Amino acid sequence: MKKVISESALQARIIQLANTINQIENHNETPVVFVGILNGAFMFFSDLVKYIKFPIEIDFVRVKSYDGQNRKEIKFTKDLETDINGKNIYLVDDIIDSGHTMKFLIDHFKERGAKNVTPVTTILKENLVIQDALYILKYPQNSPWFVGYGMDHEDGTCRNIETILELDGK
Repeated sequence: MKKVISESALQARIIQLANTINQIENHNETPVVFVGILNGAFMFFSDLVKYIKFPIEIDFVRVKSYDGQNRKEIKFTKDLETDINGKNIYLVDDIIDSGHTMKFLIDHFKERGAKNVTPVTTILKENLVIQDALYILKYPQNSPWFVGYGMDHEDGTCRNIETILELDGK
């Protein structure tokens, strides 16, 4: 495994993203909800919202779209409990890979009346579905599998590593 970003550089980039969001929402009267996508986003989500300088609501969703590294049908295993009608949503995930899961969630939240839905992710892999997102790192679609900082190995381990590692041979 190879470290792709130091812990200090990761935290500095999170502060930059939070400052960008703070500027976007500065003097905006529209309520804001930060939605973390479980399980992968939990570390990033927690670190990010610490630097948000305006009142927010927080909620979580959990969807299943992978079996190991194989894609399958997207299903909710935990849906929102917060009313998002007329609110700006920041949808926080660990990685946007193909973009299909994020697109599914964006469409779902817009159907439920969200005013705006902005994806925020630790890693954005280049894809044809989601090109406009706030992110820490960007990689080509054929890049290796990543673990750490909330992202897991096929066996469910490695989420607790405090930075992002690239797996060798994937």
